Amino acid sequence: MTSELYAQALDAIYQGFADPDGITDTLGSIRTLIGAEGATLEVIDTTTSRPLVFHSSGVASAEGDDYLAHFAPRNPRLAVAARQRRGELCWDYQVMDERAMSRDPFYAEFLPRAGLRYFVSAVIEHTPRQFVALTLQRARRQGHVGSAEIAQLRRLTPHLQRAYDWRRRFGAASGEFDTRALDLLTDGVALLGAKGQVVYLNPSLQAMSAEGGLLRIDQRGIHFRSGDVSRRFARALGAVAGIGNLAGEETAIDFLAPRTDGLPPCTISLRALPRVRLRSDLPDAAAIMLVRDPLTDRAAARLLQELHGLTRAEAQLACALSGGMTAVEYAAHRGVKVTTVYTHLKRTREKTGWRGVAELTRRVQEISIGLRMN
Repeated sequence: MTSELYAQALDAIYQGFADPDGITDTLGSIRTLIGAEGATLEVIDTTTSRPLVFHSSGVASAEGDDYLAHFAPRNPRLAVAARQRRGELCWDYQVMDERAMSRDPFYAEFLPRAGLRYFVSAVIEHTPRQFVALTLQRARRQGHVGSAEIAQLRRLTPHLQRAYDWRRRFGAASGEFDTRALDLLTDGVALLGAKGQVVYLNPSLQAMSAEGGLLRIDQRGIHFRSGDVSRRFARALGAVAGIGNLAGEETAIDFLAPRTDGLPPCTISLRALPRVRLRSDLPDAAAIMLVRDPLTDRAAARLLQELHGLTRAEAQLACALSGGMTAVEYAAHRGVKVTTVYTHLKRTREKTGWRGVAELTRRVQEISIGLRMN
């Protein structure tokens, strides 16, 4: 059950942070995973200790208003968080003990109104001007967080950091989408109109087109060398952009694109563009297409090792399987036994909470963009 809730929380993090209105759902999913009465995400001015942006889940709006108006500058947790570095966690006894809590206005006056008492938080971002903190609020009956809850939040924090970075760079927080952020990605990226016309190409996709082994791009749109891939692409674009009677049809949005040179296939992903505004000098776009080449996933493998404690072999296997290779193909490619590959896969599942190859593929693809942006 915990692994399922963890998978749901990861989904909520990457989907919610990409949506201008998705933070509340994200906070709700994290509350469910870790066990909390409320959750908040605050962007706080370091000079005034006042929130510049405040999102909450499970906290009544009246209590949130009271906090912002009267208690935010008196919150003793903020002073501790303000001294922390990006990625660090904090919980109650790092702030004060029970006796001090009973005398503190924030603990003794404000928190009881909302039925809250204890907390655990993570610093998502920290700059000289502001810091961003996710805080999980617990009721008195729930008691202090334990090692399991702390470990879960520590495990989620790198994903929260990357999703927040995605949100900041891609303009989801303000509703403005700046394509300059896409130029940073090693994945090929295109913004497409509803009829498939190309609105924008990043340098990586332009390079893939120039190589000519997978696709070519002209004024009419994107053309794959394989007729089967072209048909899959057309159906996927129709599904995400709502073309004709294909809108809403259950069509595969992620699929493999074989290359004529015998190299491992690329993964094509199409998504409806988040509800954001493009720069004024660009026409409207209905979909975003990502082209991921498994041969460029070496950096992702290193970061997967850091995030989840995978060995080098486990991280390389995860990237290979997410790129479409089977366990048997990977074993032959690496010159190892298939049983060895399955042992690595079993350990990867245990460390990440991913339940199978399908979920592993989805997770690696979802986090790859955020990982590479760093």
